[in-house]
This record gives sequence, structure tokens and C-alpha cells, in this order.
Amino acid sequence: MATEQAQGDVDQTGKPLRMAMTLDIQPGKFQEYFDYHQAVWPEIQHALHEVGVRNLSVWNWESRLFYYCEYVGERPFAEAMQIYSQMPRVQEWEELMHKYQQKLPGAANVAEDVWWQPCTLVNYQP
Repeated sequence: MATEQAQGDVDQTGKPLRMAMTLDIQPGKFQEYFDYHQAVWPEIQHALHEVGVRNLSVWNWESRLFYYCEYVGERPFAEAMQIYSQMPRVQEWEELMHKYQQKLPGAANVAEDVWWQPCTLVNYQP
């Protein structure tokens, strides 16, 4: 089975780490969530870029979201996300988004502050 690095680092060849995650949106709240993402706050876009997140896209099927990005930072991804969380307006944005988000069934045993669940790479064709 093909998998990405568990730690979220850029691999040894310097290629970006491809990351995928998923979560659900609460019933009846998708349109509001969608509307916010049509005009993501500039501070959030800047913060993500600063820590090394590139090619970020979020897709949906009904109320399920699929998040894809490439991480090109020089530090472990978890460390980059900790830095991101302290940047201007990030905490405000995350708290706002949590009003719409819903953890996946079966994710009850993960940490309280973990919303997006990582996906396992099943196939990659360059």
C-alpha cells in the first residue's frame, strides 16, 4: 500500500508532501461554509502560504469535505501547523469554521482539537 510520510515532512528528494484529509459539515450548514470559502480572509491565505502550504483545495460531496494540499515547508508539518495556529486571525477563523464542521463518525476517540481526519494514499500516478 502506498503511503505518505507519517510525520508530514518534505521527503528526502525535496518533493512536496501531498496531504489529504476529510470531515463533514453539519446538516443544513453547507451553504454558509461554502460562502465563507469563496472569500477566505487574506490573513488565513497568507498564514498558510508562510508555513509552506501550497495548492490547497477543498472539495465536497454532499456534506462531506475532502481537503488536499502540498506541504513544502522545511520543518515537520505538525510544527508548521502549530506556528500557523498562532498567526493573526487564524484562531478566529478556526473557531468560526468549527461552528459548521462535524467530526466524522468513528473519530470520537481522537483529540478534541483534531477535526480533519487524514486520508491514506491508495494510489498515486505521477
